[in-house]
Parts: sequence; C-alpha cells; structure tokens
Amino acid sequence: MTSSNPQTRVTRLYRYSIASSDMYFTELEQRDVYVSDDPRDGFKIWGQIAGAGPGTSVPLCQMFLEYAMYCRSWGGQAEATYNMSAFGERLGASLARFFIEKPPADMSGSPGACALECFFETMGVQLSVEQVGPELRFFFANCPLTEAAERTGLREVELALYGVNSLCQTMIQAIDPHLEISHPLEAIPNSVFSIRETVA
Repeated sequence: MTSSNPQTRVTRLYRYSIASSDMYFTELEQRDVYVSDDPRDGFKIWGQIAGAGPGTSVPLCQMFLEYAMYCRSWGGQAEATYNMSAFGERLGASLARFFIEKPPADMSGSPGACALECFFETMGVQLSVEQVGPELRFFFANCPLTEAAERTGLREVELALYGVNSLCQTMIQAIDPHLEISHPLEAIPNSVFSIRETVA
C-alpha cells in the first residue's frame, strides 16, 4: 500500500514497557511503536527504545515475541494470555486510528481488507489473497512469528499469536464493524485468515 503523499509518513502509534533481556527481567524499558507508509518501501511497523534512536529498532514480529516473554514473566497461562491479548487490542486500536485518519492512497474497496493486507505485509508474510464465496481469504505460505523466534531465540510463539489475533480483530472491528474475521489458532505455515461481511 502506498501513500498519496510523496513524502514518507512516520507516525508514533503507541508506547509500551518491556522486560530486560536477562533471565531475571530485572529492568524495564519503554519501546515506541512507529508506522510508516512509504511510496517506495511500502507499509512498515517497527519498534525502538524510547529516546534511543533507530539503532534500537526491531521488526513487528520481534515486538510481539518480546512482549510475550514479558507477559510470561508475570504469572500463569491465563494471566499471560490476557495481557498478551490486551497488548494486541491496544495496538490494534492505535493502528485502526492511523488507517482511519491517514488512509493509504489505494485503500479502496474494503478498508478492513486493505488494512489487514498492510499489516500482513509488514509482518513479512508470503501472502496470497483469494475470494471464496462470501469470504476473502488470506493464505500464509510461511509463519513469520516462527521465523523470528528462530532468529532471536524468543520462543513464546503461540502466546505472541494471541496478540496478533487480538490486534487484527480489534483493528477490523474499528475500521469496518460489519466485517467478521476468522483467524488461525496455531502459528504454523499455510495458515488462513478470512473475513466476511455480516448481514445486519
């Protein structure tokens, strides 16, 4: 997705706390989440340590994995899942506001579908989109969360997926309340997200 503005638009979406990377989680840092819509490079979301500059930048999937590690340090599975989902909801709401206030130039047709495609693009999904009856299906040829976990050693993939699913659900509902989304329950290749318009 590209911008109607020939200049890159960079917007700070959100700020959140993360644990230190040591095994004791002894310190907290703040990470800012940014989004850009660039005519050449496309749509991107990334995070960087607040006030520390682009040298601390991490891609979107790593953000979800490190926050999942942070949630895991708080308690049991139920509490970790709740907090991971809440993180996705807050980020999804912020991203929805961005799309509503600053829509990409080619955000025609279904704004919700375009927003999902932008989000999957910045995750690094090898994506194909297909209309199947009343559903628009997004087929993943790869699993970017698993790939990021292998690169970084951050292994809370399934917990991170709760955050991704919550983000997508919140974002879609805010942009187009008439769309219903179905999402995968496991972080595996060949996953499918689908959306369909609900009947009033």
